[in-house]
Amino acid sequence: MNIDVLSQFLSPYSFAVVSSVILNLLLAFSLGLVIAAVYKWTHRGMASEAFINTLIILCMLISVVMVVIGESVARAFSLVGALSIIRFRTVVRDPRDIAFVFFALAIGMGVGAGNPSVSIIGTFLISIVILGLHSWQMITVDKQGFLVTFCVPICDEFEEYYQSIFSDQLSTYRRIGRKTNQSGMIELKYHVKPEQPERWVQFIQDLSVVEGISKVKATKF
Repeated sequence: MNIDVLSQFLSPYSFAVVSSVILNLLLAFSLGLVIAAVYKWTHRGMASEAFINTLIILCMLISVVMVVIGESVARAFSLVGALSIIRFRTVVRDPRDIAFVFFALAIGMGVGAGNPSVSIIGTFLISIVILGLHSWQMITVDKQGFLVTFCVPICDEFEEYYQSIFSDQLSTYRRIGRKTNQSGMIELKYHVKPEQPERWVQFIQDLSVVEGISKVKATKF
């Protein structure tokens, strides 16, 4: 029995299938590296290494899933049923991160579906667009804005500490960094633009006196 299984595995057809899967995985890994590199290069602030690794793994994983599903509708529905029991507790707050997740999903699907040329061309064209948008944003960055860094206690609704001040005194703001520091606080980094640029010092002072907010720092562009 074992000999029959081994001979079947080593048959030319099976060898071709195994070679195809390996090549798909290598291609998905390579394109995932490109996606991760573009994300890290264009990410303002400290990029999460866990998220970068997830993009690469996700690209490879979806390519395998597409190979397993093939043209079987029953397998596709079975996969949906199996994944429906999974509960993801990590909230992706930045729309840009969601776009990169879909980027990795789409490229992995293309590789697994047997469209390597579409995946390769799509990866490089989309990457060029992302890099172009990033370069344009860096050129046209508002010189009246500045970076502000501060710490808040760890909790689910930590944004309530500063949301009212941001809404009242800022015209635009975007979070570009979040991490937990050694003292057990959430360290946040924002790119902000005050409604009245001449009052940015007052904004920093108002933010500093809020109970729960500490270590407020600001850097002008």
